[in-house]
Amino acid sequence: MDPSDEKAAATGVEHADLASRENDVTVQLAHDADDTVYSPWSPRMLRLYLVLSLSYLCGCLNGYDGSLMGGLNGMISYQKYFNM
Repeated sequence: MDPSDEKAAATGVEHADLASRENDVTVQLAHDADDTVYSPWSPRMLRLYLVLSLSYLCGCLNGYDGSLMGGLNGMISYQKYFNM
């Protein structure tokens, strides 16, 4: 066997061994994440709920303001008062 063929074969084995180890680590991480029981009342989840509720309220208030101003701009008395 040619020395260059042996080197190529050894490199292929090393590459396969490295890929196998990476695959093992990936499978172990996926297994650990799958077995984890998460509490919906942890401090991080409560912070997430707070941030999401604030963004929800901002969206609701933005829609309310837009519809309120749209309704006011359509009123004849409002238009006369502000000379529109």
